Amino acid sequence: MANTPLADRWLSLVRVCALMNQRIEHTLSDEFDLCVSAYEIMEVLWAEQEWHRPGEVASRTSRSQPQVSRLVAQMVEAGYVDRKPSPGDGRGSQIRLTAEGREVFQRAATTVDGHLKQLADERPEARAWLT
Repeated sequence: MANTPLADRWLSLVRVCALMNQRIEHTLSDEFDLCVSAYEIMEVLWAEQEWHRPGEVASRTSRSQPQVSRLVAQMVEAGYVDRKPSPGDGRGSQIRLTAEGREVFQRAATTVDGHLKQLADERPEARAWLT
């Protein structure tokens, strides 16, 4: 049985997303020493300057709590995220972007946007999903 038009559109989306993620992952790694997952966490933290619990961040991303915790530990070590104990919860913590993390994210976001615009120019199927 051949694919239906709906299945064809879904496969087109899967392929475009894979291409976008590959290009962006490569660039983020080479230029900023970040992965797409770290970028996604930084995007959530960028929106607000207040402290967040890692569980809140996980619920606002496509990442699990253990993934967020592991990536946050790496970002703390890199100086991109501050972490402090959560008030009233000795086992929990709160996180936020540092000034350096905000600057790196802002440069990375500009780079990601440029890649997405380039993909939209190069690939009609990407243009359909991005514009």
